[in-house]
Amino acid sequence: MRILVIGAHGRTGYRIVEQLRTHGHEVLGTVRQTQHLDTLRAIGAEGAVLDLMTATTTEIEALAARADAVVYAAGSGHGSPPNEVLRLDRDAIIAAADASIAAGADRFMLISAHRADQDYGVPHIDHLLRAKRAADSHVSRLDLGWTIVRPDDLVDDPGQGTVTIADEVPQGVLSRDDLAAVLVTAIELDLARCRRFEVIGGTREIEKALHDL
Repeated sequence: MRILVIGAHGRTGYRIVEQLRTHGHEVLGTVRQTQHLDTLRAIGAEGAVLDLMTATTTEIEALAARADAVVYAAGSGHGSPPNEVLRLDRDAIIAAADASIAAGADRFMLISAHRADQDYGVPHIDHLLRAKRAADSHVSRLDLGWTIVRPDDLVDDPGQGTVTIADEVPQGVLSRDDLAAVLVTAIELDLARCRRFEVIGGTREIEKALHDL
């Protein structure tokens, strides 16, 4: 398969690219800065510069047209200004999903956030979750093989290959390696199509957990 990974230089996006390449897939990854292209080339992936703060649906469609599946792994960082949150965690997601349909992609995989449907009474957190909630709602209404993955706290620890997946899961942590593996497995085995679920570290093998959704 050929997969477009949007946000391929991020800590999770890069792991997705690595795993896809290890499994023999062709990968086109987007990065924000030209100097990051060499990082992708070093692991056999093709890179394209795409600034999601200004990218149009047409620009994203041109990239999505070269892929069977699209993974949106970008997002605003901790402490990002409100306008950047709205752009990266809502507007750019909507543009990417619409572009995927227009380009004829079969799957659209989105990394969202744990408990994105509720507010916590903390202004900057609620602002982020409302942005993600709007994006999730838009994606879930599309005539596309979408999957929305909602992890809780992400850590850089080595993956264990085991998770807890359900419509709702308690608070917990999840290795970025395992989050990447969830997305890659869902793409490869065509699992969790048109499903939204939460995920944290757990005891079930990833493939089994996805099959039993």
